[in-house]
Amino acid sequence: MISGNGVRERRFEALYTAHYHAIAGYVLRRVAAHEADDVIAQIFTVAWRRFDHLPPAPDDRLWLLGVARNGVACQRRSERRRSRLLARLSQDVMSTGSLAPSANPSDEQVRAAMSALRPGDREALQLVLWDELSHTEAAAVVGCSPNAFELRYRRARSALRDALIAMRPAVALAKERPARPQTSRTTPS
Repeated sequence: MISGNGVRERRFEALYTAHYHAIAGYVLRRVAAHEADDVIAQIFTVAWRRFDHLPPAPDDRLWLLGVARNGVACQRRSERRRSRLLARLSQDVMSTGSLAPSANPSDEQVRAAMSALRPGDREALQLVLWDELSHTEAAAVVGCSPNAFELRYRRARSALRDALIAMRPAVALAKERPARPQTSRTTPS
């Protein structure tokens, strides 16, 4: 005898098998390939949670496509927030005067520098620059005083700036340094 839960699992597997390729194709045409698996997994997670409320076939496919549409929109919003974060981080570093305008860090450099930060520092920057929270709001999220958060945020900015400076190639550093004036040595005659 199969339990009710086993029947539900088999019905879900049948839904998954029947519609996976259509949903995966929909998602892959709209998001970057490296992000598609996460979006697809989220779609089928929603389907599992709402499985008892899914319409019967053939409307189940349309329902899944609606969930996929929402999932893609959510992923795009997230990507826009990440892009804005990278731009704001880059501007923030540039505004400190530590980097010459010609040394504007690439998105990849900013991502790598963010990844190298301590998790608490990374979170501080993301809350302010990505989620656009005030320092007081961000402090409430992480559970510290606004003054403690301000210190954490400043430390994170400095760590990010230092990481980006360390990534610059020596050639870029040489171009930014002012040339030393040539001094001529005269030998007494």
